[in-house]
Amino acid sequence: MKSFLFAAAMLPATLMAQTPSYPVTAKGDVVETAFGTRVADPYRWLENDVRVDPKVRDWVTAQNAATDAVLKALPGRAAFATRMKALYDFEREGTPRKAGNRYFYSRNTGLQNQSTLWLRDGVNGAPRQLLDPNTWAKDGATALAEWMPSDDGRYLAYAVQDGGTDWRTVEVLDVASGAKLTDRVEWVKFSQLAWRPDGSGFFYSRFAAPTQGAQFQSLNLNQQVYFHRIGTPQSADTLAYATPDRPKLNHTAQVTDDGRYLVVTTSEGTDPRVEVHVARLGEAKLVARPLIAGLKHDWNLAGSVGSRFWFSTDKDAPKGRVVAVDVDAARPVFAPVIGEASDTLVGAQLVGRRLIVAYLGDAKSEAELFELDGRRAGTVKLPDIGTASGFGGKTGDGESFYTFTSFATPPTVYRYDSATNTSAPFFQPKLAFDPALYRTDQVFYASKDGTKVPMFVVRRKDLAAGPQPTLLYGYGGFNISMTPGFSATRLAWIEAGGVLAIANLRGGGEYG
Repeated sequence: MKSFLFAAAMLPATLMAQTPSYPVTAKGDVVETAFGTRVADPYRWLENDVRVDPKVRDWVTAQNAATDAVLKALPGRAAFATRMKALYDFEREGTPRKAGNRYFYSRNTGLQNQSTLWLRDGVNGAPRQLLDPNTWAKDGATALAEWMPSDDGRYLAYAVQDGGTDWRTVEVLDVASGAKLTDRVEWVKFSQLAWRPDGSGFFYSRFAAPTQGAQFQSLNLNQQVYFHRIGTPQSADTLAYATPDRPKLNHTAQVTDDGRYLVVTTSEGTDPRVEVHVARLGEAKLVARPLIAGLKHDWNLAGSVGSRFWFSTDKDAPKGRVVAVDVDAARPVFAPVIGEASDTLVGAQLVGRRLIVAYLGDAKSEAELFELDGRRAGTVKLPDIGTASGFGGKTGDGESFYTFTSFATPPTVYRYDSATNTSAPFFQPKLAFDPALYRTDQVFYASKDGTKVPMFVVRRKDLAAGPQPTLLYGYGGFNISMTPGFSATRLAWIEAGGVLAIANLRGGGEYG
């Protein structure tokens, strides 16, 4: 809605006076009773798949035609479209995942519909493409979703997403040969992929197969964690965890770096408050014992050494802290390791023998390095005001990677060494513009009750002082933070002499 209002405000008066010829939208006679109240849903038919329902396809085509007739008449639109296309057309790579001596990462040459998956054998090895989802469907709507290599890098489990649906089909690739195995796991949704350390198989989360024709209407109930053994059919998969008495709960699984434990995290809907169960993988029977009961707080596993686990949590700390616990103790006790700070903690990861803790400082990324006992070991120096993500890694291996972006800097990948607290560029895209020509300032303004609210202001460095055409965007809600990030459309506006202002409205997650 905000984008539409801005576009309307920028239209010439002659165009604003024109009323688009909107296509007629047919009304159906669907009426349902909800809690004793009859509710009409005359547009239910529009929920049908546009690819298989010709009525929905024709309606979408007519709506697009009506919209395009107005947009194409905008002065300067062609010039902006040409420039935006050039700004969009830059190569990009995802944050690598290391498995054995192999490095797996996504890659897009610029304007590909879907990013491809590549690997390097060794950090300086020659890049090799593993998967190209652009060849999977004629309409380009089939994508590579979640993927995870086995610990030794021999296998790759990857999820195929068709047409934007939440459903996934998981398949397995032999990395050395590039051959696809016969393994096929269906009805996967909202899942992680977690390998056993010996590469014998992986844990995943799934729902029961929906009835024919109800694939996109079925409710997300009774999600279960299963284990799939390589080389066997899905019908032979074994149940690892489920809560049939609490069908609304979601469950995701992960395996600790040493392969000793399965950790199941449980939530309800999109609520970040979770429960945690832990099972020892070396035992004859998999038994998930409760570690954190009750959906009361946010808990995220940072890593483990033996039976000692580190978690980030908002329990007794609205802005987050890090605690440690011995999961094998008769009565596990959570001990404080890193206390609550003035900035909001957004993530923690054990890399090598140190903890990398990421914070949101006035809506921009910051990171600190700590010893496992909580002693501060230094500040992770980031390139500029921006957003950093990644910092994944494993216990005993100090190598990590993170991706950095800002309003004028597309995603750039850095290789980080937790032992020396140093970073070096790993991947930098070639661009059709110079990021050094732009500047980002952060200012603060007073809310109605006097609370200071941050705002980013982005412009060309050579822009004359004084008022300039400004695009102001603000969003506050659902704990969503408006952090710095690259946008080709916004850069086209700034490049043309406009100013971009991003207001971090209250209701976001910038301050917890």
